[in-house]
Amino acid sequence: MKFKAKRLNHITVAVPAGEHDKVREFYGEILGLEEIPRPAALNQAYDLIWFKFLDIVLHLDFTPPWVKPAENRHIAFEVVDLPAVRRYLESKRVTIREAVAMPDRDRFYLLDPFGNYFELLEMR
Repeated sequence: MKFKAKRLNHITVAVPAGEHDKVREFYGEILGLEEIPRPAALNQAYDLIWFKFLDIVLHLDFTPPWVKPAENRHIAFEVVDLPAVRRYLESKRVTIREAVAMPDRDRFYLLDPFGNYFELLEMR
């Protein structure tokens, strides 16, 4: 089964803890990206700043640890029929990791054979 991707939803980049001012200066002032609010559901688990970048969102993640690979460095794909995609991946024994619940989307992470994270999501 091939799944139908709708679009690239976001990219997450890991940055050192405490560098919020430098991130805002570079991405907001120098590159001119618009900082946008992040969902409150993520405030407890992650230290993030989000920017609008074209029609996707760029997540800057200050959350330690800096290990390779990690869920705080991933690409997210918006898909059609996320439950069917998940069933298919599980049938192929793909490693799946749960993601923090958010009110506007269903989502989970999958790991490739090398431990790289990819987020699959479907907006509600």
